[in-house]
Amino acid sequence: MKHAIFLGLATVLVLGSCSSPEKKIISIEKKVAYKKLDPVQADRKLAIEVSGMTCEHACGGSIRMALKETGAVDRVSYDFETGRKTNTAYITFDKSKISADKIVSIIETLNEKQFTTGKSTSTDLEEETKSSSPSTTKTTTVITETKTSKVDVDVPETSWEIPNIFEFFSHLVS
Repeated sequence: MKHAIFLGLATVLVLGSCSSPEKKIISIEKKVAYKKLDPVQADRKLAIEVSGMTCEHACGGSIRMALKETGAVDRVSYDFETGRKTNTAYITFDKSKISADKIVSIIETLNEKQFTTGKSTSTDLEEETKSSSPSTTKTTTVITETKTSKVDVDVPETSWEIPNIFEFFSHLVS
């Protein structure tokens, strides 16, 4: 009987020592800033074979973003077909700001060296426009904007304390 009472009291003490969960609100602020890039005066076009691309959207997007960050690449487009081992990337760039070799180097180091390059050809855009029919000039505008969003997240906080058994027994004895 004494053991049952002792066990019951110990259980009550352990359960009673747990505090109720308190909620804390944590504010998370996310900022997305796009840096304004100077317009690129593209004067060269590079056609390069790229292996290791699994999709045009993600793989092509990572290549496009890395090349655009250089500030010397105007446009990146692809002749992409799902399942094909090598696809072709067409890159227009300013030859005074970046070389074709540097572009190849950037592509080959992306995504932990996921992509490999093959045959490439580089031509002047002036030659290309002379050989094709007259077309209008395109201007690429980069919009600068900053977005800030604030999210409140409820995070429950619980604490647990081990009761001081000596203090409890000293109250029973006295």
